[in-house]
Amino acid sequence: MSSGVGQSRVGDLSFQVFGRAIHPDWFSVRAHRRVALDGWMADIRIVDGGHAIHWRSGDVRLTEILAGPSTLLPEPGLLFHSPIRHERAAVLRPGIGVEYQACLEVERIDPEVFDHLCDEMTLDAHRDRLFHRFADANRMAPPAISHMAFESRARGLLVHAFHSFPAERAIVRTQSLFEVPVARPAGR
Repeated sequence: MSSGVGQSRVGDLSFQVFGRAIHPDWFSVRAHRRVALDGWMADIRIVDGGHAIHWRSGDVRLTEILAGPSTLLPEPGLLFHSPIRHERAAVLRPGIGVEYQACLEVERIDPEVFDHLCDEMTLDAHRDRLFHRFADANRMAPPAISHMAFESRARGLLVHAFHSFPAERAIVRTQSLFEVPVARPAGR
């Protein structure tokens, strides 16, 4: 299994999207929430090293994973893969009318700004969000945190993820949008 966010290096992370479900046993899950509306369902998880989002609508299955190299994943069904070294964006259309969009970035910042951002994310942890504070890797540094905010929409799901890496004073942010086709009124 993977190591915690606090022990991962940002340069070793990868962002992957699969056109199938990946069983949660592949991860050390730290927080989980299931969200569903008519037409789609999603499982959002904070895992060691990042996060995993499994989304499904009809026959379409998508799994987004941000994880380190010690999280060994199966290769079948891989649609997108990117190391986390700079800003990236992806758009996938895995089924009729289904669209997936993702943006990811890493930012290395001054210690004071890093501490302030982590404090803000900790204070923003509430019922509509997932939050996990990892065990301190270094008692002199702030703990690594993961924070995921999500917004359910009639057509899909919007997820904002924030992962801190105290040893590098780095923040990894992702934004993901999963959408289903617009329902057409009868007779048109």
